[in-house]
Amino acid sequence: MSEVKSAKRGRIVAAVATSVVVSALSMGFTAGSASAADAHAMSLCNGTASGALLKWGPVSKQCSYTSPASGWKGKLKVTWNVQSGTNQYACVQARMGKARNPDKWQSVGCGTSGSGTVSWPANTASNLEVRVQARPNALVANVDYSI
Repeated sequence: MSEVKSAKRGRIVAAVATSVVVSALSMGFTAGSASAADAHAMSLCNGTASGALLKWGPVSKQCSYTSPASGWKGKLKVTWNVQSGTNQYACVQARMGKARNPDKWQSVGCGTSGSGTVSWPANTASNLEVRVQARPNALVANVDYSI
């Protein structure tokens, strides 16, 4: 019986820890002097997406989580940047994809880097979906993103 209680406590602690990390990242807490690479390494989830000139690329679905049930502000911060050392310029959109009725696409910016927030209701299991479109100075844009 104590093993069952211990397993339940372990799942509760893991759920609370994930909730705290997701909440902190959604509010934009990062180390003040960390470089972009360090911030990317410290993030909850990282992904990549690509797009062609003026055409939305395939949807990237590399991050899947359940939002906290209470105390959640309903937003998730997404940070992105094009590959360093290139002249790429991208427009990036994101949404919380659900099995039924995925959210509408929300812009998280255009340029060489940026960040934005997407709506994510409390107690919802979703994939973060990201898509990219290259803009006039490059035929292709490759973006690294993180939450």
